[in-house]
Amino acid sequence: MQSAKAAKAYSLDFAPILLKGLVVECDISQADLQQAVEVQVGRKVSRPTINLCLNRGYIPGTIKGFTAAVEQVIDHHPQGRDWLLARQLKVADIWRPLGEDRRLAMPVGHGRRNRQGRQRVRSAMVPGDPELITINREVEMITQEAMRHFKLFRTPFIDDIQKDADVYMSDEHRYIEAAMLDAARHSGFLAVIGEVGSGKSVMRRKVVEQLKRDGDTLVIYPQIIDKTRLTAASICDAIIQDVSNERCKAKLEDKTRQVQRLLLDRAKSGYRACLIMEEAHDLNVNTLKYLKRFYELEDGYKKLLGIILIGQTELKHMFNESQNVDMREVIRRVQVAEIRGLNGHLREYLAVKFKRVGREAAEIFADDAYEAMSKRLTSVSRDGKGKVSHAYPLSVNNHVARALNLAHEMGEATVTAEVIEAI
Repeated sequence: MQSAKAAKAYSLDFAPILLKGLVVECDISQADLQQAVEVQVGRKVSRPTINLCLNRGYIPGTIKGFTAAVEQVIDHHPQGRDWLLARQLKVADIWRPLGEDRRLAMPVGHGRRNRQGRQRVRSAMVPGDPELITINREVEMITQEAMRHFKLFRTPFIDDIQKDADVYMSDEHRYIEAAMLDAARHSGFLAVIGEVGSGKSVMRRKVVEQLKRDGDTLVIYPQIIDKTRLTAASICDAIIQDVSNERCKAKLEDKTRQVQRLLLDRAKSGYRACLIMEEAHDLNVNTLKYLKRFYELEDGYKKLLGIILIGQTELKHMFNESQNVDMREVIRRVQVAEIRGLNGHLREYLAVKFKRVGREAAEIFADDAYEAMSKRLTSVSRDGKGKVSHAYPLSVNNHVARALNLAHEMGEATVTAEVIEAI
């Protein structure tokens, strides 16, 4: 059995132990093993630690009672106990070398769980390999032990936006912010598209705050939760309620005339109006066509309403004219701005996040960690012809939390490329 005292975990050879063969054949997922061990040791245990244990025989020196906890979990697992008995083994034998390459092995129940619609379980069967590109979307918090280890008095990623200075802005973000402000101030028709966790809502909040400070733009923000049920009538209601104190008319024709009158009155008073729609990927084709009709409301050459749609990448697919010919009247009028990953800007992004909690990122991350993290947060495109960045703020935050936890468990003073590759 190898230990962290003999070598750093990430430098240990790929050498699966008997425990790996047991969990594979007994359908014990990495998550199940991790949670059971956490109960035994009474503290957080990171997923990479379990991975390194199974694949490299790593025993974390910072987790007191780790070995005994794993043995107790297996000894109390019916299938695990039977597996050992069938091979005339003792629970202490789980630390012996497995003697075969099980790098890509999956638990026996993996396919069944996938068919039943559960989240894909990589299950501790794939080691942290610098040549593999893996994206793990499970949320992980920074442990209290890791916080103390890196002298963090609060997490950089919770309640992290209190003012404009807390928002990291790359050149791309500044362009999108300018495009949103231009659409609001000059009655444009803009779609802002980005993956989950890419910072769309943060951009919206920043733009709305700027418009409030300007004081001459009325922001219309439909509150209906289920955007699939949004209709022309409910859009009218939102406009009427957000730009006036009038009661909404009952009939759609009357609502439409009321909207046009109110927008015209506000324009003559020197106000602009902008409708901002989040979760726009849930809108149906008819609703998008209705929005185009609202966009066409005008006073002479001057349009009365700007529209900003904010949605996930499904919205981008909706704007593909070859696939949605019936939407061409909308597609040919809307400007699309897409938020891409933070690859190439990870150093600057993390510098902002850690500075706001009183720490310098350079004291926590080695220079080679950024490139390694960028690689980890990149995957092959669906057509296999290119690569896709997943380095969105939410993914980066989660990956950094994993790295900090693992670095602490390894006893590392900083997060290095090797730590990132061991996740």
